[in-house]
Amino acid sequence: MIYLIRKFYRALRVLYYKMARGYSWIISCFKFYLNGVQFSGDFIGFGIPILDINMRGRFTIGRRFRFNSGKYHAMGGRQQQCYFVVAEGAELSIGENVGVTSVAIICHDKISIGNNVKIGINTVIYDTDFHSLDARYRNSYPERLDGVKSRPVVIKDGAFIGGHSTILKGVTIGKNSIVGAGSVVFQDIPDEQIWIGNPAKFVKENQYAGVLI
Repeated sequence: MIYLIRKFYRALRVLYYKMARGYSWIISCFKFYLNGVQFSGDFIGFGIPILDINMRGRFTIGRRFRFNSGKYHAMGGRQQQCYFVVAEGAELSIGENVGVTSVAIICHDKISIGNNVKIGINTVIYDTDFHSLDARYRNSYPERLDGVKSRPVVIKDGAFIGGHSTILKGVTIGKNSIVGAGSVVFQDIPDEQIWIGNPAKFVKENQYAGVLI
């Protein structure tokens, strides 16, 4: 009897995930359309992303985009919905065949993600400081945003960013480079290298760059 109950429960889970893929696609399409996102209908989405796209901002997504959003999809701890935020005059672009899980991408200037990029669970990408570094402005009431710095972020083709990483403003991550899980990146990473840590530091060259299996 217990075996049958477990089997029935597992069957319900499989059914749920199949249904989730369907309704996630429909609702996500609706949200992308209402937020003025340029996207391809061949994306695969599990869960619903959160979008805040300024009408004077720009968000484009290439073909074969895949995302997991929310606590029931690609469970790896610290689950959240995907957040895509684009401020006035900012530009966020995601290339082709990109996969992300529970990410937060906050764009106040420009963030460019190339083709074949994988971004692990709970990673955040910020191209802005959010607050002024000048304490007089930061501690004023209401807070003044004078001097808040924003600089573009570029993630080149084939890069892989491990889960729970933080990518900060002005950073370029090179082609086929790897960022180890939990890293904080605030300086450029050259092509085909592996970096890890807080702050992220060079470990070794990526011996698998360009190798097809």
